[in-house]
Amino acid sequence: MRHHNLLAFTAALAALACGSNTTGPNDLGTDASFNLAVATVAADGVADDVEIMVGMNGQPNFLVVGAGLFAPPEGPGNVNGCGFGGGRWTCPPNTANGITVTRTVQFFDGANDPQEAYDAETTARIEVEAEMEAEVNRGPWSAKTHRHRSLIFTGLLGTETERTANGTAQADIERFRDAGNSPERSYDMEAEITIVDVVIPVRAEGVEPWPTSGTTTRVYTVIRDGGDPVVRTVVVTFDGTATPPATVNGEPFELDLHNRRAFRR
Repeated sequence: MRHHNLLAFTAALAALACGSNTTGPNDLGTDASFNLAVATVAADGVADDVEIMVGMNGQPNFLVVGAGLFAPPEGPGNVNGCGFGGGRWTCPPNTANGITVTRTVQFFDGANDPQEAYDAETTARIEVEAEMEAEVNRGPWSAKTHRHRSLIFTGLLGTETERTANGTAQADIERFRDAGNSPERSYDMEAEITIVDVVIPVRAEGVEPWPTSGTTTRVYTVIRDGGDPVVRTVVVTFDGTATPPATVNGEPFELDLHNRRAFRR
C-alpha cells in the first residue's frame, strides 16, 4: 500500500542532506543534487495534482502508487457523505494513510447558476477547495505538510471527451531530522503552484488519464537550519504521457508520475 506522498519528499531531501558536500546552512543553492531533489518533490506533487484533477473532487486516491489514476471513477465531484448548504457541499475530514483531507465542492450550470448535484448533461463547471494535512516519520526523519488547492473545472457541459482545469495551490512543508549524536538538520519548504489550462481526457476504457496539454508552475522556497531562502521554479508541460518534461530553473528533467520520480534529461 502507498504510505503517502511525503515519502518522496523525505527520500529526496534525506539523500540531499546525507550525501551533500555543502558546508553551511546557506549553501543549498550550490549543491549539484539540489535541483534533482526539488524535481523529485515536484514529481510527487504533480502526481497528486493529476489524481485530484482526474477525480475532480479534491480527494486523492489512497491506493497503490499510480493505480488510483486508473480506478473506476465514483463520479465527477463525488460528494458522498457530504452536506449541502449555502450553494456548496461541505465534506467532513477524511483520513487515510496519515493524510487528512477537508474539502468543499460547488456545481454550476451553463448560466452560472449553482446546482445541488452534478448532472452529466447540464453541469458546466465544478469548483473545488481542498485542505490536506499529513505527517510522516521515517527512521530519524520526519515531516509535516499542509496543502491547499483551489481548482476550477470547465468544459463539462453536455457530452464531453475532455475537461480543463485551472487553479492555484499552496504547500507548506516542515521537515526535520532527529539525528541523535549527529548535528540536527531541518528544512522548511513552501510552494506556490499555478495550474493553467490543463486538459484532462474523460476516463473511458483504454483511455489513460494523463493530461494532454497545459502547464503547472511550482515555485519552491527552501530554508535549511534558518539559513537564507533558496528558490527553485519548476515548470511542467503535460504531453499526454506519464513522463512529461519539466524544467527546474531552466534545467531539463523528465518526471515519472507513475513512480513519483524525476530524471535529468
